[in-house]
Amino acid sequence: MQVGEVRAARAEDFEHFRRLAESVDGWNLQYDKQGTKVFSKVKDGSTVRLIKVVTKFNDVSCSLMYDVLHDGDYRRCWDENMVDCYEICQLDRCNDIGYYSIKCPKPMKNRDFVTQRSWSWKDDNFIIFNHSVHHKSAPVKKGFIRGSSILSGYYVQKKGEGLSLTYVSQVDLKGNLPKWLVNRASTKIAPKVIKNIHEAALDYQAWKAEHAPSYKPWIWPEQSILPKLRRDDVESVSSESPSGSDQEEEMVGDPANSSSEDNLDENIML
Repeated sequence: MQVGEVRAARAEDFEHFRRLAESVDGWNLQYDKQGTKVFSKVKDGSTVRLIKVVTKFNDVSCSLMYDVLHDGDYRRCWDENMVDCYEICQLDRCNDIGYYSIKCPKPMKNRDFVTQRSWSWKDDNFIIFNHSVHHKSAPVKKGFIRGSSILSGYYVQKKGEGLSLTYVSQVDLKGNLPKWLVNRASTKIAPKVIKNIHEAALDYQAWKAEHAPSYKPWIWPEQSILPKLRRDDVESVSSESPSGSDQEEEMVGDPANSSSEDNLDENIML
């Protein structure tokens, strides 16, 4: 599926993501500590590298992780960098469109994203992935730069009482950020993303027991109150940032100054 394309994900889309998650050709190992490995890959025609994280959790079940990755209300509790997130509409029971925004360190502008999320559970594994689309109800806000999720998601497999998790991400933060900064920092950010998700998973059951424990529309779609997609709302909508001047104000370091990379590393969860 391409950026901007709005349609229900098909079996071949999930198969493409699975193959990408399981592939080994062209990936370069960037990080290997405490059972977590981070790889990067240059994709033809793009200056933004693909990042892949592979790890295992022995103390989190596959079904629990499925709930954590879907539960937007819970994400507000554990994602410290999130400004806002909400669902906009649904295509069907396994595809929706939503909004997500994140805080960035000064002098960077905050980023926001509108993405279509698609998911599939089959046998003892599941896939959740997203890509950027446009929606009229979520125009770019002043003070934000609209980022682009080219492809981001999770491939999770049951392993005994635990799971293996592969996280794949290709995100363009847009603006005036040097691509060397985004690419280098992403390999550092990715392990922190996974660490935060693991810690959130360990606390989820206690939290959910006190917050609408029977409400899980990602499992029981009849619970969903999201409106259906209106095709007019996703056609002919610009994804550009609000103005060139907003981007010009974002002056972020150079390769000789590592402080910008450190700040990006500490503050952004892709």
